[in-house]
Amino acid sequence: MRKGLGFTFHWWTFGDFAAGVLIAGIAMTLVFLVELATGLIRVTGFTFDLATLGMRAGWFVYGAFFEEFIFRSLMLSGIVAVLMLLAYVRITLSSGLIKWLAIIISAGAFGYAHFDNPGATAITIFGTGLGGLMYGVAFLGGRNIWLPVGLHFGWNFFQGNIFGFPVSGTIEQSLIAQETVGADLWTGGAYGPEAGLIGMMSRFVVIALLLAYLHWRSHRQGAIASLDFPIKIYDNPSRREQEAMAASGG
Repeated sequence: MRKGLGFTFHWWTFGDFAAGVLIAGIAMTLVFLVELATGLIRVTGFTFDLATLGMRAGWFVYGAFFEEFIFRSLMLSGIVAVLMLLAYVRITLSSGLIKWLAIIISAGAFGYAHFDNPGATAITIFGTGLGGLMYGVAFLGGRNIWLPVGLHFGWNFFQGNIFGFPVSGTIEQSLIAQETVGADLWTGGAYGPEAGLIGMMSRFVVIALLLAYLHWRSHRQGAIASLDFPIKIYDNPSRREQEAMAASGG
């Protein structure tokens, strides 16, 4: 049950969390540099407030964990289970197709859950849904909650508190102060990069980096089509291993 929800505790917990943060940081840095180089944004100042950055980082970690628990541990896992049951009863679907369908469904729900955010439109819901797509890939591909939590935290923290973009329609105190001078079509305007074409394209950069990371973590034995990456510490123990643990009192 615990592993099914992604709660495996291991020293790699920190490694996967850090990998998620790094991948999101790389993607958001690219968004910032592209928009700066093309004149879509203008830097207006810098403010270094370590206490505020630390407080906001803690809040974003909490927010990322809460949303990932709801949308990935509970919802996405539940959708996979339902689709597998339907496939068993009625039609034959590969496990890989079931995973991708579940990711798309949960991503749509994740996007729609942000319809009350300031400035939300059909476009922002779609862009936010793409975020659900990359978090879903991280959860089912990595088979743990720590990778998508790190990814989610990194995306919001770098977006808002480092580079000064709006975060889903809200403004954060940031290290870099900037203003948007280009078209909303590209930048996302007051909602943030996830509502603009550049931010949306960066979601696919994240997914590519995620898949490369998972391929490396599985010693290059993973399969992208089925999101099957054999990472031993996240495997459920076999019955023989369970019996051995019970016999030894473990």
